[in-house]
Amino acid sequence: MAMATATEDGSASLPDDLIINILTRLPAKPLCKFRFRLNPSLLFVRSSPHDSMDASSENMTLRVACSQMNSYPYHEFAVTIKESTVHMLPSRWDLVFFAGENGFYVCNPSIQEFLKLPHCSTCTSGEVNAGLGFDCVTKEYVLVHLFDRSLDTYDCDIGIEVLRLSECRIGGDDSGGGWKVVEGKNCPYQIRGWGVFVGNSFYWMIWNEFEQPGEEAIVRFDLDTEEFGVVAAPKGSFDTEEVWFLVELRGFLCLVDSTTRPLTIDIWMMKDCEKPGEWVREYSIDLNGFSNEIAKSIVPLEYRDGEILIDSNQQSLEAYNVENKSFRRMSNRIEGNWTWLRLYTDSFFSFGSR
Repeated sequence: MAMATATEDGSASLPDDLIINILTRLPAKPLCKFRFRLNPSLLFVRSSPHDSMDASSENMTLRVACSQMNSYPYHEFAVTIKESTVHMLPSRWDLVFFAGENGFYVCNPSIQEFLKLPHCSTCTSGEVNAGLGFDCVTKEYVLVHLFDRSLDTYDCDIGIEVLRLSECRIGGDDSGGGWKVVEGKNCPYQIRGWGVFVGNSFYWMIWNEFEQPGEEAIVRFDLDTEEFGVVAAPKGSFDTEEVWFLVELRGFLCLVDSTTRPLTIDIWMMKDCEKPGEWVREYSIDLNGFSNEIAKSIVPLEYRDGEILIDSNQQSLEAYNVENKSFRRMSNRIEGNWTWLRLYTDSFFSFGSR
């Protein structure tokens, strides 16, 4: 008989096989709403052409591996999609999302459910610009897609559409199960990076091929008003020549600078969404223990229990203690040339595709 084991904090931990045995005896419907919130799991994803001998193959294979911290994967699986290139959107919830030239896809690694989402608007530039968030009030995933409608090489007509996803339902009440195009609203700037969801708004860094942005370096889309706006960067500190990027930590929008100062990552935080453009340099992290190459590729993933969990160039997962300013390695078992590393939460969230 499997026995409970003690964890580091002295609490009891049941073996995985015993947990599965118990859960399989429970009714399916309540399980669909159940989420494991105790500890995050690690998700590794590798993309490669379906035919490894043909780099131009129109089919891509996604190999997904799930594991607990400092352990080997407890399950792996693979799916093949009709895409020549594919991207993985940033997330840390129970569902993960992918984007390709032919559309968007959603996956629950816990139950190995993979689904292509409804057809989205065509982008004439061929680029994939989107944002993903989870609305804790409505318990919905919110996916937004920015698409260019212009046929002019030197001009843009960037529209936006929204897709909402909840348990066994895709699309809002008035969307007919699909994307809702926001009529009459155009994004005023070209953007770069994935959208970050904070306070029912999405934020992107502004990108201009011919002219560097000034102080107003961030574009915002408010889901409540369905209006675009701009947000100023930290005054006197923003370097338009360097590549800064956005993340969400502790429920706040953060602007991350890992290039201005050698082996240092500065995290600026906007603590009041009602006062956009008011920033505080919340964290300055010394990266002297990392190589220059890895230091420039570090991405903060989540703030949890006084630590910032950091993706170290898809090579390891680090935890930075904000009080004593020290690192600890949470997982160094990252092998196999993985394309993406994500935190995720086990759940039985299902779209009923099976």
